[in-house]
Amino acid sequence: MLNSKVSRRVFATAGAAALGCASLVAASAQSAGAAVSSPSPITYQSSTVPLQDLGAVNLTAIAGTGAPPPPSGSSNGTVLNSPENGVGPGNGNGPSLVHGTIGSGAGVGSTSGRDGGEIGFEGISGPQQAAVNGGGDLEPPDQGTCVGPSTNGGGPIDVEIINNAVAAYSTTGTPELAVTPTYALFNQPSTAFLSDPRCMYDATTHRWFFTEFVVGAVGPGNTELSPSIEFVAVSKTSNPLGNYEVFGIDTTDVANTAGGCPCFGDYDQIGADSNGFYIATNEFSTNEPFFNGAVVYAISKQRLESAAAGGTLPSVARYAITSDAFGQPYHVSPASTPSGGSFAPNTEFFVESNSDANSDNHLLVYALTGTQVLANGGNPALSATEVVSEPYAFPPNATQEAGTLPLGSTVGATSPSTIQTDFNAVQEVTYTEGNLYAELDTAIGTTSTPNAGISWFILNASSDHRGISASIRRQGYVANTANLMYPDIVVNGEGHGILDFSLSGTSNYPSAAYMTFNNGGPAGQIRIAAAGTAPEDGFTCYPAFVGSTSCRWGDYSGGQFWNGRVYLMAEYIPPSTRDFYTNWGTFAWSVTTP
Repeated sequence: MLNSKVSRRVFATAGAAALGCASLVAASAQSAGAAVSSPSPITYQSSTVPLQDLGAVNLTAIAGTGAPPPPSGSSNGTVLNSPENGVGPGNGNGPSLVHGTIGSGAGVGSTSGRDGGEIGFEGISGPQQAAVNGGGDLEPPDQGTCVGPSTNGGGPIDVEIINNAVAAYSTTGTPELAVTPTYALFNQPSTAFLSDPRCMYDATTHRWFFTEFVVGAVGPGNTELSPSIEFVAVSKTSNPLGNYEVFGIDTTDVANTAGGCPCFGDYDQIGADSNGFYIATNEFSTNEPFFNGAVVYAISKQRLESAAAGGTLPSVARYAITSDAFGQPYHVSPASTPSGGSFAPNTEFFVESNSDANSDNHLLVYALTGTQVLANGGNPALSATEVVSEPYAFPPNATQEAGTLPLGSTVGATSPSTIQTDFNAVQEVTYTEGNLYAELDTAIGTTSTPNAGISWFILNASSDHRGISASIRRQGYVANTANLMYPDIVVNGEGHGILDFSLSGTSNYPSAAYMTFNNGGPAGQIRIAAAGTAPEDGFTCYPAFVGSTSCRWGDYSGGQFWNGRVYLMAEYIPPSTRDFYTNWGTFAWSVTTP
């Protein structure tokens, strides 16, 4: 099954990762901005929708279980969320470039490899994922990582969730939870078509949250046969490997016939403030080519915790946002606050870049204000403000170092395909101490030598009875002779941490990499956490399998701060054994907080 809006199935392999060295050139152009935001109009409808209780699951009891492989032993590759095939506004028109000089100074130089305090190991592999999903290959492996206390209240424990498997490890890589299919985590049949996993440990409620969505089945005439659902699994205690209650939000929006529904909520992202748990989605029709804008769901965090323990189900506040200053909103990314950080008072912030366009120099900051009313079933007020930022642009595909292509050679390929870097959309946002930390992929360099780089932002943000206020405090780029893909800023409550990403170029196989990040921006050198050992050689790289001429890569990296260390995750090509269709892997590592 292939769907240009929702696809994510392939394999990658895991094992003992080799931590390599590379000579790199990094650059970080930092600038203090004084541009203050101005109110920005948005069009939305708010409503209240029910939360469904889908039953209880014990994670330890289902550990390692999964559907048996098909009798033939073959794997059917499925590609998920492929921008090249038309996902999202503004895609597919080629890269625009951010012009200008990338500043020298901090970050420029070569690296001798990983930081001395790094601890890392190979995470879930493609073959492991397929083994618990009936032999189904997935590409790309979108990643979530969450960290908190272990089963006995000690810790920490490092949990990884990808399409479509979950596992847990000690901080040195000892398995604590065997690789387990996410359909079992969400109490679904093995035939469920799941996508976009996320996870979070919330230090205020001492609960673990996992999300993923399913696309409902549609019959002739776009008739709904089964609903699209956003799943939320919430731990009943602080034990990450114990009992969970699974909830569901119907995202079908079947009454929206003008928008081509039945629909589903794609690219779901999660966030939280002191009062609420938030899921932001992009609504696509199951019958292409309708795109209806962003839909945000808000639930009382404390009442969700209570419901997981058997209490009354809370209602869900739903916001269907159909227009803003960028046109149709896309990737309105909610903020999360790290353990020990300070929440915005009764406010949840979101950041959106203009991925409707190939390039822009503005950001929108959204806010739900008065989030304390969620506890009583109320709907907080939603508003937005606009900020002038540094330019950013749709990134070019990433190049790869030449190498052997076991799969490609079967279809006549002699050189590796490029890797899709997706779009110039903000993917993850962190809020603490009055600041929002956001990042995105961008084209950077010159017209003749474009590269994929990183644009990062630190924004001051606040809200009161007069509305939202936001301004750019620091911003800049990280560029390299290689391409940098899918960044994530992971910081502690004081804004100190790591910027992690994947790296690939003509002299580098796809690798897991990172830089130190503090409340002034990136610092030091780019470091390789785990060097790739071969080119990406998965089925999405070749037209013979899916009609694509470039490879799909994980649409986001992952990370969470916990107890003095920053825990990170990114995709790379590992040294372990591949399967027929894919060779990607994931790498998990942690470093002490700078």
